[in-house]
Amino acid sequence: MIVKKITKSLAPKLVDGTLPDIDSDFAGVDRGAVKGYMEERFGKENVCSVGTYSTFKPKGMIKDFARVFDMDFAQANSVTFKLKLGDDSMFDILKRSQSEPLLKEFLKKNPDIFYMMPTILDQKKTEGIHACAMIVTPSVMTSNEWSPMRMTNGVLISQWGGGEMDDAGFLKNDILGLKQLDKFTDIIRLAKENGKSVPDIYNLPYDDREVYRFFSNGWTGDIFQMGSEGLTSYIKSLKPTCLDDIVATMALYRPGPMENGFHETYVKCKNEGRAPQYLWGTQEITKDTYGLLVYQEQIMKIFTELGGLSLKEADDIRRALGKKKASILAPWKKVLLKGFLERGATEEIFEEMWGVVLEFAKYSFNKSHSAAYGITAYISQYLKVHYPIEYWTVALDYADEDKTSIYLSEILQAKKINLKSVDINKSQSIMTSDLESSTIFWGISSVKGIGEDTSDQIIVERDENGDYTSLLDFLKRNVYKGSKVKKTAVEGLISSGAFDSIESIEEGEEAKRNDLIVKYRQVMKVKISNKARDPYTNDNVLSNWFWKVRQKELTGLSFIDYRSIAEDENLDNNFLTIREINTRHQYGIFKTFGGYVTQMKVGNTAKGKYARLVVENNYKLHKVIIWASEYENFKDLLKGCEKRIILFSAELRYDGKYTKGNQFTFKDESFLKVF
Repeated sequence: MIVKKITKSLAPKLVDGTLPDIDSDFAGVDRGAVKGYMEERFGKENVCSVGTYSTFKPKGMIKDFARVFDMDFAQANSVTFKLKLGDDSMFDILKRSQSEPLLKEFLKKNPDIFYMMPTILDQKKTEGIHACAMIVTPSVMTSNEWSPMRMTNGVLISQWGGGEMDDAGFLKNDILGLKQLDKFTDIIRLAKENGKSVPDIYNLPYDDREVYRFFSNGWTGDIFQMGSEGLTSYIKSLKPTCLDDIVATMALYRPGPMENGFHETYVKCKNEGRAPQYLWGTQEITKDTYGLLVYQEQIMKIFTELGGLSLKEADDIRRALGKKKASILAPWKKVLLKGFLERGATEEIFEEMWGVVLEFAKYSFNKSHSAAYGITAYISQYLKVHYPIEYWTVALDYADEDKTSIYLSEILQAKKINLKSVDINKSQSIMTSDLESSTIFWGISSVKGIGEDTSDQIIVERDENGDYTSLLDFLKRNVYKGSKVKKTAVEGLISSGAFDSIESIEEGEEAKRNDLIVKYRQVMKVKISNKARDPYTNDNVLSNWFWKVRQKELTGLSFIDYRSIAEDENLDNNFLTIREINTRHQYGIFKTFGGYVTQMKVGNTAKGKYARLVVENNYKLHKVIIWASEYENFKDLLKGCEKRIILFSAELRYDGKYTKGNQFTFKDESFLKVF
C-alpha cells in the first residue's frame, strides 16, 4: 500500500524522530465521552485509535514450530531458555549456539526450522488496539492517505503502531482513565447527597494545615501514588508543609534518585538545617529543591539561561541526554561551553557542571508530570480531611482485600468516623454512610459468599415490606424455593453480626451468634454433609474471639480483644499492646503479644531459614521476625498461622539500624500458640 502523504517534508526534524505525547487523565467512566467529543470537534473520520501488534521473535517461533510440526515441545522449551535478551536474529542464534551445546544440537536435528525462520522473523503475529492512544489528522483517515487503516467493530484503527506514528510526525494523545478521578466523582456525589457544599477540587487552597498534618502523620491510605509502605515512611520524615514538597516527593521517591540519596538530602536540607549545595549560577533555578536537580525542566533552564540555547534546542539536548547518544552530545557540549564562557563561567566550572548534569539527567523527572500527580495526591488528602465519611465510604468500597487493614488502621488513628459491620436493616449492597452518626456500615455484598443478586433480594424485600424484626422473620421472608438467599449467605450474615441489633446481641456477647447458627439449622433443617470442614464445629465457638475472627474472615472488619485471649491462657500479666510497642524504646524485655497474622513468608539467610510475619492488632500492623536460630523450633506451627490468631512471648528490643523501631526477637524461652 502506498501512503502518499508521508514525506520527509511533512515529518518534523527531531533528535529522536518523535514529538512528545500529550497525556490527559479522565475518570474512567468519561473516556468514551472524551473520544466522542474529539470525533464531534474534528470529524469522526479524522480521529483514530492507534493500533498495536506483536511480531514473531526467536523464542516464540521455536515453540510455535514445535507445536505445528509435532516436535518434542519440552525439548524446544528448554532450548529457548538458552537464548538471551538481544538474541533477535539468525546470526545471534547461531553465535549463541557456539557456547550452548543444547542449542547447537537442536539446530543440527531441526535444520528446517532455521531455514524457515528468517522469512518469518519480525513479521506481524497479532494485532490489537492501544489502550489509550488517539491520533487527530488534517483529513479523513479512511482514505489511507496518512496511515494504513483498518476498521474493527466500528472503531477506526491505524495499522501502524505508536512508534511508526511517532516517526511520521503525528502528535499522540493518550486519553487515560484514572480510577482516582472516578473516586473523586463518587465522593463529591455522596457529599452533595448528604447536603454538603463541595468546592471546585481543581482550585483548592494549597495551604491547608490539616491536610499537611495528615501527610506528616503518614496517613496516606488510598492517597494517589502514595500507597507503599516505603513512601509512607518517607513522607513522615519529610513532614511536608507546602505543595512543592508533595510534588518533589513524586519525583524523588524513585529508584534512581533514591540510589543516590537525593531524597534524603532533600529531607536534611528541609528539616535538619543542612545548607543546600548550589552549582554555579543555579541558585534561582534550584532554590525550591535545595540545590538538587530534580526535574527535567531545571536542566533545560540551565541550558537556556546559562548556556544560551533556545527552548527547542534545550529540549533536543535533553532528549539526547536521555538516549546517551555521544555523537549528538559532542557538538552540543561545544555550543554550551561557548554559552557558559560568555556568561562568566570558567572551563573548569563548565566541565564540573557538565558531569553533574549528565548524572542528574539519568534520574530527572518531568515536573509537569510530577505536579499533576502531586496535586491529585493533595486533592485526595483534602477530601479525606474535610469529607471523611464520604471519602472512606468510597475508598473502602473500591479497596482490595490486602488494603483494607491499612485503611482501617488509619481510620482508627484519625478518629473522624465510626465503622460498623453489616446490619441487616441499615446496610445497603455496598458501603453505606450514615451522616448523623458519622458511621460507615459494611455492605451486604461485602460478606464473602454473598453476591449482588442475593443482597438485592434482601434489600428489595426490606424496602417493600419493612425492616426485619428477627432472624426467624428474615428466614420466613427470604428463604424459600428458588430464593437467591442460600445456606452460606444466611450463615455468613449471622457470623458477620448482621442480626446482632435485632437479636439483642451486644458488644462482647458475640458468642451468642452460635445460638443463631443452631436456631437457623434447626428451623431450616440444614444437614451438614462434611462436619470436618464445618467452621462451627470448632472447639472455640463459645468464645467471643472466635466469632470476631470469623467476622474478620468474612468481611475484613472486626475488633478483637487480644488481652482477653491472653487472660484465658494466663498470660495477661506480661501482655503488651501495640501502642506500647511503638511509643517507647524497649531493651531486652520479654513480653507477650497477640494479633491476627495477615502475612507469613519464609526466607533464607546464610544461617538458614527464617520467618517474617505481619501481625495485625486491631488494624495496627507490626512486623515479627523469627530468625534462623529459632525458626526450627516453631516451623510446624508457623505453617498454619496465616489468617489466624497467634499469641507469642519474645524479647522486645529497639532496632535503630533496620526497622527504626521496637522489634521482637524469639529466644529459647519464647513460646508461640496458634488459635
